[in-house]
Amino acid sequence: MIHHLSVAARDPKGVAEFFAELIGGAVIDFPPNPGSYVAFAPDGHGTAVEVYPAGSLMHPNSEAGAIFSRRPAEPLGRSPTHFALSVDAEAAEVAAMAARRGWDCFTCDRGGQFHVVEVWVENAWLVEVLPPAFAAEYLSLANLVAGMADPSLALAQDQPQSRTLERV
Repeated sequence: MIHHLSVAARDPKGVAEFFAELIGGAVIDFPPNPGSYVAFAPDGHGTAVEVYPAGSLMHPNSEAGAIFSRRPAEPLGRSPTHFALSVDAEAAEVAAMAARRGWDCFTCDRGGQFHVVEVWVENAWLVEVLPPAFAAEYLSLANLVAGMADPSLALAQDQPQSRTLERV
């Protein structure tokens, strides 16, 4: 189980507020990296999304723990890094949350295996939101794969989505 993860944003507080709304949680300041916020879910698992200002960097600092620095914020570009987040909200609610912020949002079919609501946070990076029905589909696939003698066969029949391999 992943308890928390961190992301960078141009508007850390606004993005943290989005995640808090999405997970029915609360936002707090994150003093170790000034200008950062954490959205905590009231789920008993400590699920959280830390949102750092764009340009934040983490560095090892021995047993004292990681420290932060900041480089000049560059425009946030596209990234292969993303995550999926199960929520209690329905797809239409998620779309409305994204629309209020002017962010792109699409309901997508992942090769007939499961569905996700793609939310393009700040129109720069992806979070795959799984409303309850979509989470059930995803978990069904994940549990099937985990129980297979040869898990590499689980998606062998899948083909790339149209434009998946497009160069930009």
